[in-house]
Amino acid sequence: MVCAWCCVKCRPRYKRHVDNIFPVDPQDGLVKGEMQKLTYYALTNPRKLDRIGNYLAEYLKYYVDHRRYDFAKIAMKAMEQLLQACRSASINLFVESFLRMVQKLLESPEASLQVLGSTSFVHFANIQEDTPSYHRRYDFFVSKFSSMCWSNGRNDTIRPVRQAGLRGLQGVILKTVSDDLQVNIWEEVHIQKIMRALLFNIHEGFTSSVTSPSQSRSMSPWEGENSDVTSDIDPDQLARHVLQDLVSRASYGQIKSLMMPLLYFIDNQKLWVPNKFPIHCMSLIMHSIQMSSAYIAIAQLLAHLEEHKDASAKLRCSIVEVVSAAVSIASTESIGPTILEMFGSLLKYLKMSVDTCNIKNVDVETIKEEDEFQDTIVESVGHFSHGLQTYQKIEICTFILQNMPSTTDTEEETQFESMLLKCIMKITTSINVNNDKSIGLPTLFPLSLLVPLQRLSLSDSPKTRTMTQQIFHSILDRHNNHEKVVPTVTLGELPEENIFVGPQKKQDVLFFKRNGPEVYFHLYESILKEDNDLDNYTCTFRTAVLWCLEVPVDEVLIELIHMAFGLQDEACSSSRNNVNILHGLVAAFLVFASRYSRNEALDQHITNIIRKRQSDKPYLLPQVAFSTIDKDSELDNETAEENVSSFMFDATVVAECLNQQGMNVDRLSDPYHYKKSSENSMDGAAIPRTPESVKSLRVSLLDARVSDVQISLQEEITFDTLKQALQHRQQMALATNNSSKERLLSQESYEDSVARTAEKMSHITALKQQIFSSFKSGDVSPTESLHSLIDLDNLTNLSIDLPDMYVY
Repeated sequence: MVCAWCCVKCRPRYKRHVDNIFPVDPQDGLVKGEMQKLTYYALTNPRKLDRIGNYLAEYLKYYVDHRRYDFAKIAMKAMEQLLQACRSASINLFVESFLRMVQKLLESPEASLQVLGSTSFVHFANIQEDTPSYHRRYDFFVSKFSSMCWSNGRNDTIRPVRQAGLRGLQGVILKTVSDDLQVNIWEEVHIQKIMRALLFNIHEGFTSSVTSPSQSRSMSPWEGENSDVTSDIDPDQLARHVLQDLVSRASYGQIKSLMMPLLYFIDNQKLWVPNKFPIHCMSLIMHSIQMSSAYIAIAQLLAHLEEHKDASAKLRCSIVEVVSAAVSIASTESIGPTILEMFGSLLKYLKMSVDTCNIKNVDVETIKEEDEFQDTIVESVGHFSHGLQTYQKIEICTFILQNMPSTTDTEEETQFESMLLKCIMKITTSINVNNDKSIGLPTLFPLSLLVPLQRLSLSDSPKTRTMTQQIFHSILDRHNNHEKVVPTVTLGELPEENIFVGPQKKQDVLFFKRNGPEVYFHLYESILKEDNDLDNYTCTFRTAVLWCLEVPVDEVLIELIHMAFGLQDEACSSSRNNVNILHGLVAAFLVFASRYSRNEALDQHITNIIRKRQSDKPYLLPQVAFSTIDKDSELDNETAEENVSSFMFDATVVAECLNQQGMNVDRLSDPYHYKKSSENSMDGAAIPRTPESVKSLRVSLLDARVSDVQISLQEEITFDTLKQALQHRQQMALATNNSSKERLLSQESYEDSVARTAEKMSHITALKQQIFSSFKSGDVSPTESLHSLIDLDNLTNLSIDLPDMYVY
């Protein structure tokens, strides 16, 4: 007995402290007094920490192997208290023992020990360490915690074990994501395990296949001890929280590593159709991701769409819807760098879908699905551009117009053109949503956008022309007037409360002076199309009137009236089918002009003509003329057969009325045509088609040639011109001097040359002696002696004879 007591006394002190913390009965728990002694000993002897940790690890291994789980929990609890209390430089060796104990618990088949190990690891992950560790590895914990998230054991253990695995993964992320010395969880082998585990639990919450929380808590006998792990939160909610935490910590180069497991999980589980789960996951990611890197996630979705370009239209449509949902969450700045590239990808898939619809022997169901896919892309384009600035939307519209097919000879090209116009309409409808009326027309209509739209306004397709005019409405109408402007004739005051006239802006006025004549000439040509329908005439009328409302200056009104009389002349001199419609449009234009200008004399003239038409020829008014567009009955063309001059509007009277108001009406006296200005020479405008316009075009070309000759004869004086003139003069003087010397040397003999040179040298010698003598006498200063003795004319001659010695 004495010998045994002596052996106990001989044991190391740290072992005696560890032995004393274990009670006789495990139900009593950790002996608190002895634990305080052990903690004090560890703090005063930090070099013993690694030995204490190894000894506790041996205790834990023994208790786990012998299934004495209560004592194992006591050992783990003591280890946690020591870890929380100690902050020494040797803590790393102690942590190694702690992690071995956690690993031993996680390797146990007992669910309660796995939860205990996860809880201990989470506590350790929340500790801020002061010293780095170069040899610690967390590969095992990533794999083990991920596998715990897939737990499918007894019903009473599924929920707690999955929660423990998810919290363990959260601890690993917290411990390793900001430490470059630890395992890189963004590597493919690790991030795939983590993402699959998280997505599995999120999907389980969607399908509601996991046991309800109330049942799992009532069946778990050991839940109370680990309430911090098995809380009320469901595994799917916890998985969403961990996923958001992981995404928020991802840097610029790690988004791709994060997105690939997500996309492959959805592919393998075939969850794209329906796409509620992918949209939910992308919503979690886009709300958590750093906004500067959000566009990478969108680019990954588009790249994944490329991998499924040969898949069914429903699957592709679902992916595009997910892209649209992601874009609607992302901010404007996050998708700025690659916005054109993303639009280019969507347009490419749109073109592929159109090509598929036009393949021979395609069934109706496929065409229907492809149409749905095309509509989805159009909607996605609208979502893409919704948060962009106005100038960015204009650039995107220009980019889309650049992808327009050069010809529309085939049904495929026509359909693709129509879809691109729909995309532009989706973009332009949001330009004036914020009512930013400070944006000027030069920003809204750069030549790169205005010229293609004008070209499309003269397309052979009535549908294309209508959509083009609607695009003009969306961009041009900054005061929501386009729905209120219709081509009807009403004799009364213009309702001021319904139609708003914009303020005058210098930039808008300058823009119209450069481009206004061409704009109205394209409207004129579009109206003359004989295959126009009611929408064509209505939209074109609105466009012409909106220019007057948005640029309220006299030049715009004069241009509108000039175009109206051009249409009237065309209707009276031709036998086209839409003669009555043209007269109706002219009446609508002039009624608007009279109300807009507030000119009583003009209003009286317009009112008289309208009343005469109402009584005798109502088919010359738009209300009646437009009603015959879609009918098969022949139109009444009496205007081409009889003299109806009394029912026509008089340009001279209109000009006089406007002149009295102070407007410049010189243009109204000329036949309507478009004269292409030099400022717009790059826009490729259409050539006028009337004989008068061709004649005036020839005169303008002749005038241009004469002016070009006059300008070429005028010499423009610049700095470079003066420099070149001076250099030329010096070269000419030097050449003259050299030629005179050569001529002199060639004419005189050798003796004459020697005598002439000797005479000059003697003169120079005498002059030199005279200068030196004046210096020595001190009568004059050196400067005065030089000015009095040196003959400048003689020096000039010396410069010619001896250029190398002469100082200029």
